[in-house]
Amino acid sequence: MDLSIRLKIADDVTFQSLGPSMETVILSLNSGVLYSCNDATAAFLSAIDGQLSLAQIIDKLLDEFDVSRAKLTSDIHSIANKLMAEKLIKEVIEN
Repeated sequence: MDLSIRLKIADDVTFQSLGPSMETVILSLNSGVLYSCNDATAAFLSAIDGQLSLAQIIDKLLDEFDVSRAKLTSDIHSIANKLMAEKLIKEVIEN
């Protein structure tokens, strides 16, 4: 996945933390499917705003997680690919 790509949460998707030290859930309103996610996925979803590139999101998350840039980049690529496959996030396309 190109690091210059910009992503946003799909229009029919919402996510919410269930509280401190608890999991975050993602709900696809169209399908009704509820997903639970780990801290890395929750932080990634919180950083997606349709404005930041994937590279900028990784830079932002490096401040939150004690991992190498290479490891975080690999993890974020994996998370983004899985979320895109489930249609929970999508690429921002300029007209």
